[in-house]
Amino acid sequence: MKKVVLSLFFVLLLSGCQEERISPYNVMDKYIDTWHDLEFQEMYDTYLTATTKENFSYEVFVERYEKLYGDLEVENLNVELLNRDQPWEEVSSVTIPGKITFDTFAGKVEYEIDFVLEQETNEEEKETWYLQWDPSFILPSLTLTDKVRIASTIAERGEILDNEGNHLAQNGEVFEVGVIPGDFNEEQSLAALSKIINLEEEYIKSQYTLSWAQPDYLMPVKKFLLEDEQTVRAADEIPGVSVTRVKERIYPYGEAAAHLIGYIGEVSAEDLEELEGYSSGDKVGKRGLEQLLEERLRAKNGEKIYLEKEDGTTVDVVETDSQNGETIQLTINGNMQQTLFETLREESGTATVIDPISGKVRSLVSLPTFNPNDYVLGMSPGQKKAIDDNPEKPSLNRFSYTYSPGSTMKLLTAVIGLENGELDPADSYDINEKQWQKDVSWGDYKVTRYYENDNKVNLESGLKFSDNIYFARVGIDMGAEKFQNGLEKLGIGEAFPFIYPTVKSQTSNSESIDSEILLADTAYGQGEILLNIVHLASIYGGVVNNGNMMQPLLLEEEKESVWKEGIVSEDQAKQLQTNLRKVVSEGSSQNANVSNREIAGKTGTSEMKLEQGTTGSENGLFVAYDQQDPSLLTAMLIEGVEKKEPGGSTYTVGLTKRFYEALKKN
Repeated sequence: MKKVVLSLFFVLLLSGCQEERISPYNVMDKYIDTWHDLEFQEMYDTYLTATTKENFSYEVFVERYEKLYGDLEVENLNVELLNRDQPWEEVSSVTIPGKITFDTFAGKVEYEIDFVLEQETNEEEKETWYLQWDPSFILPSLTLTDKVRIASTIAERGEILDNEGNHLAQNGEVFEVGVIPGDFNEEQSLAALSKIINLEEEYIKSQYTLSWAQPDYLMPVKKFLLEDEQTVRAADEIPGVSVTRVKERIYPYGEAAAHLIGYIGEVSAEDLEELEGYSSGDKVGKRGLEQLLEERLRAKNGEKIYLEKEDGTTVDVVETDSQNGETIQLTINGNMQQTLFETLREESGTATVIDPISGKVRSLVSLPTFNPNDYVLGMSPGQKKAIDDNPEKPSLNRFSYTYSPGSTMKLLTAVIGLENGELDPADSYDINEKQWQKDVSWGDYKVTRYYENDNKVNLESGLKFSDNIYFARVGIDMGAEKFQNGLEKLGIGEAFPFIYPTVKSQTSNSESIDSEILLADTAYGQGEILLNIVHLASIYGGVVNNGNMMQPLLLEEEKESVWKEGIVSEDQAKQLQTNLRKVVSEGSSQNANVSNREIAGKTGTSEMKLEQGTTGSENGLFVAYDQQDPSLLTAMLIEGVEKKEPGGSTYTVGLTKRFYEALKKN
């Protein structure tokens, strides 16, 4: 009996000893946890073999990890064991296969490796497992003597073309003027250089005295287009000034397409927080289509991480191919854009040219403007501030905003009345007075007409002579509900389906017409209704296109589609086309007539004032097209026409005529 008990005692003792033995898998699990947490001190002190520590000091171990993980932008590190079935109870060394994966700026690194663990006695005189470490745990095939190299393949940003393939934004060469500090005599030459390249002396000096400047370094100051060769040559003659050619983004149409195309610039701190995949020094779209189409235009450089061995051979670790940005073609016609800009160069306002049949936008300008090349070639803070503080607001993109349509609204009222059956073109109103109100409930408020050519006014004469009273009465007789429903059918109050973001058009400040006075005002073109210039052009385009309003298109790849079908019937559209022609041939806009063209259109003047009886600034509008070539419809808005000669919308009519005449010459 004692013998049995004694045997059982030894079995239990052996079992207890086995339970106390530490598994190498448990050790590796803990080591991997500290690895994932990047706790390098604990990794080194607690888990590495004595031999490893003899071969690799802590300084080498941690510096290698921290520097490489930082330089390579290591993220999403994952270490896992692939086999947990290796026998370990009766051995002093065990090899466990594992897998290491992580992301770098150059792509994902993924490789398998063997983890070798050995039994050693710890400080508590207990046997446990320790890991044999070497640099290949950081990168595959890495040794202590290897040099980790990085190579980049530069990709090009996508270019922007017009509908004929002409460049609106391109990658090209420019001159770069720089200063070599050690060869440059500031006292003798700084003022001369400042005058030649049109930059303040303080700014030039700030560029060649940056913290990283060296006496023999070429410090870039400003870039110039190749067409500015004469200026560059003059700068190059100054001792210590040097000129090189570098690649840069170029905008061939300059000011003419500035608000539309925009420009690029270095990423800001805010950009880096909001955008993914960008690094300090990268370029990003800052305005216009450069910004709106950034994801498509953006170039993605190719990146490679590789090892350079002592014998000069190399081993690739990971590589990502470069990817050029997309080339994007617009519906814009560059020559027409330039012509429209030159016509309006001295004005403040906005204008567009669209093809009513397809919906393609051929020109889109905002004035005054700026030169986008200045932003990429180099401006001083003072020059940028001068643009931002300019009271004419050249940085304001006017074609993205909404405006009162003035009397161009009268065509919309006609469309609504015809479509809902509330307006008979043959019916007329007897209008014998210059001012009119529905009844005494309007108080002192009256609608004023400015032309008294006709006392029996129907749709034709109402449009020909822009009769405010006629259209106010049409609106009142139609009623607010039907009138507002008609506006909604023209897309007013809904998001405008245009790739370039615009402010949404509105019926009124409250989005409803809640009084008869507001209804009357809105019907003839005042009130609180606001329209974007492209939206206004599109509605007129629906009349020109026999009742179908096309979706406005800016990219050639966009498919033509009807945005609002049947805003009027085809017969009604043709009648309105005839009326629009008579506005020019017989009515109030006869000075819009152009030789060998049949211009048709409608003028409008909107006055911005606080209350009736006061005087405010005026916008002059004219929407027109050539009935011999209905593929081109212009909508133009000029600010401050009360100061022009002739004033009002007549001034805008004159500019429109000049535009069509310029097209004829081209």
